[in-house]
This record gives sequence, structure tokens and C-alpha cells, in this order.
Amino acid sequence: MRINNLYKRICLTTILVLISFFTFGQATLPFAYDSGNPGTAITGLTQSGLGNDYGTSPKMKFDTQGANLILNFSGVPGTLSFKIKWNQSTTLSRFPGDFTLQESADGTTYTTVRLYNATNGTALSNGSVVTESVTTLLSATRYLKWIYTSKSNGNIGIGAISLTAGNSSILNISTNTLSGFGYVAGSGPSAEKSFTVSGSSLTNNISITPPSDYEVSIGSGASFVAINPITLTQAGGIVNTTTIYSRLKSGLISGTYNENITVAVIGGNSSPVACTGTVTANPSIVLTDVTDPTLNTVQGSPVSQTINVSGVNLSMDLGLAISGTDASLFSLSNYTVTETGGNVPNTLVTITYTPNAVGTNTAYLTMSSTGAMPVIRTLNGIASVNTGLDDLKTTLVVTSQNGNVLFNTSAGETVEIYNSIGQQLVRKQTMEGVNTIPVAVRGVILVKIGSKVAKVIM
Repeated sequence: MRINNLYKRICLTTILVLISFFTFGQATLPFAYDSGNPGTAITGLTQSGLGNDYGTSPKMKFDTQGANLILNFSGVPGTLSFKIKWNQSTTLSRFPGDFTLQESADGTTYTTVRLYNATNGTALSNGSVVTESVTTLLSATRYLKWIYTSKSNGNIGIGAISLTAGNSSILNISTNTLSGFGYVAGSGPSAEKSFTVSGSSLTNNISITPPSDYEVSIGSGASFVAINPITLTQAGGIVNTTTIYSRLKSGLISGTYNENITVAVIGGNSSPVACTGTVTANPSIVLTDVTDPTLNTVQGSPVSQTINVSGVNLSMDLGLAISGTDASLFSLSNYTVTETGGNVPNTLVTITYTPNAVGTNTAYLTMSSTGAMPVIRTLNGIASVNTGLDDLKTTLVVTSQNGNVLFNTSAGETVEIYNSIGQQLVRKQTMEGVNTIPVAVRGVILVKIGSKVAKVIM
């Protein structure tokens, strides 16, 4: 029985010693030390193999391979700073050994924070004191070790160690990137995208602040109400998982909107959520001739007229089609105009009317491209009786380009050009081949060569 009691006392004493070590053997943050070999006098610092101190900071001397200093602390680490100096024993321009700063969560498994050497680490110059600053320590780290891992020339001095307390709050965000926001200019807002936020070990609330061109809400769809900022209140240090909805604001001009939503523990750590979005310009189709084309000819004789079409901000080619009861009597020189970079340049399209009987004919010209409002014009054809006096040898085809009237005919014919109210603008003789005649007016004009008449838009 006495042996059992003694055994219990020994176990209890051992446990108390261990508890005392782990409770009182850790440094509290913030921590600062700028002296020589700490021996066992400085709480949280243990050393092995350190030599006699230098006279000035940095005083702790690492003069043998394997010499090390360990700082064990409680709490989340913040910024670490310290001084380091290489004192060479034989002349070299740069430190040739390996000196390492390591971190660990358990004091057993260490990973490298910073390596000093002349090849793949930070190089040291003889006799120069370097002040280092490390802001990337892991939140779980509780041990820091400075160790002379490989010695070949000289000693290392370490001093002025300072470690601040880090923020112990934990902020969780489901994603740091939201992409694909967008709409066509004149509409909006964009469709919503979402992410989740939660937190633990909090002493303050979490805020979600949108950038200038985005909105955030805790409601979706009809319940979306823009809030700036959203505040998630912690209770007992916890913010439960909360869905945050975001969208690109309405009414923005065309352009790219790459901005960050800021998610932050108030007074503490923060994290951005990068949003990318685009407002595209409104696609449109332009027809220079705003009137409904009317083509006059005699039965069996085709007649043509040109129109000028263009488009901007298109995602598909411009398509042209003729429909209606008399559609077969009309044809087009172009049924597709290719877009390049979203635009269709000014393009002349020729409409040809070929009646097979006397009378009036009607069809509909539709110009369309995905996303753009279609443009529709009524095509009117009037066919009169062929008296036999009409020159049927050739068809008069007239186009306009850059303020000129263009047509192809033989030499010596008389060309007459009239404006829309019948005033004669030009009268001259033609030459063989393509004739180019400048005309100063804009709008619909009539071109007459002999008995042939064509209408064109300037």
C-alpha cells in the first residue's frame, strides 16, 4: 500500500513539474530580449552550445555547428525582428555556411522560415549587422529556433529579439475570387454571386465592405437590399457561416470593373474578395437610309438601289433577310456582313427588284444581329407597262461612295442627276466604263441615263 502511495506521489509530482514547465516556461507576448547567453534565467528562452558573449548587440554567439537558441511562447505570433551578424575567421566576401531560423507548433517538427548562406539563401557580409523582420509566421507557431546548421567560417551573433502578439481571431471565407459579373449598358444590375463568411476566437465583429461599383447583401433575389458595410455580430467569439450576395451595380457605363470586397475583423485581420465584371456597350444596327426604299421599273426589267448599313458592339455577324408575299421579286447583294471586333463598317448593300408582271409589290427587309434591336424596312416595287421604248440592253446600277455617284455605262450618253424635289444637279456626257460624279447634296437623288432611272442615297 505504501509503495502504491509513493508511486502516486511521484506521478503527481512529475505531472506538477511538467505543468509548471509548460505553464511558466513559455514567454508571454510581446517579448523582447537584447543581451547575451540567457542560460536558464529568461523565461521562454533555452540555448545549447552558445559561446562567450560579444560586447555589443547582437551579443549571443553561435560559434559551433549545432549551437541553437529556442524561444517558446504562448499566443499567436505577430511580427518577429532580430539582429544578425557574421564575424568571419578567414577572409571571404560572403558567408559560406548555413544558419537557419525555424518555426514549430509543437517544438518537435520544425520548418525553415529563413536560411542564411551564400548560394540559395540570404547572404551575409562580414561584420555587418542586419536587422531582420518576419511577418509571415504561422498562427499555430509556438517555437522559434535559431541554429547554426552548417559551420565553415566564422561565428554568428544574434540579438535584439522582438516578437509582437498577433491577432488570434480566425476569419474564414469560402472563396477569394468572384468572376463573371456583367450586363449590357443601359440595364443592370448584374446577376448575383455569393460567398460565405464565418469566424471564431473573435473579440470584434466582422465587416463586409463593397467597392464603389459593387453591392453586397445578406438577402438574395427580391430580398437583395444593398448594405454598406454589412456587419456580422460575434457572439461568444463566434460568427456562424453567413452567405453574402454580391452584384455589379446598375447604370454603369461600358467598361471593365475589377474591384475588391473587403472582409475584415474590425480592428484585426482582413481578406479581399476579388470581383471581376464587364459592362458591354449596347449593340446597335445603323441604316443610313431611314426611308422605305421604293424601286420603279417596267415589267421584266430589273432595277436596283443601294443602302448603307453598319453596326457597333455586335457579338454576331449582321444578317439580312427579305420576307413577305412578294419576297421572291427582291434580292440582295449581301445577306451577311461580317463583324470584326464587334463592329460592322459602313457597307453598301444593293437591293434589286425584278417584277414579272405590272403592278405594285411589297416585301420586308430585316437586318439583325444577336442582342441588337433589329432594323426593318418595307421594300416597295412599282412595275409599269413595257412600251417597247425602254432600253433593255443593260440594267442601270448606281451606287454612292464618299460623296460620289458611281455607275458603269458606255461613252457619249447623257447623264442627268436630280435631287428629291426634281431640281437638276448635274447634266453631262458619260465616258466608257465606270463614271464617278461628285454630288454635294445628301439624301435621296435620282440618276437618269437615257430612259433608265435609278435612285440612290447619298
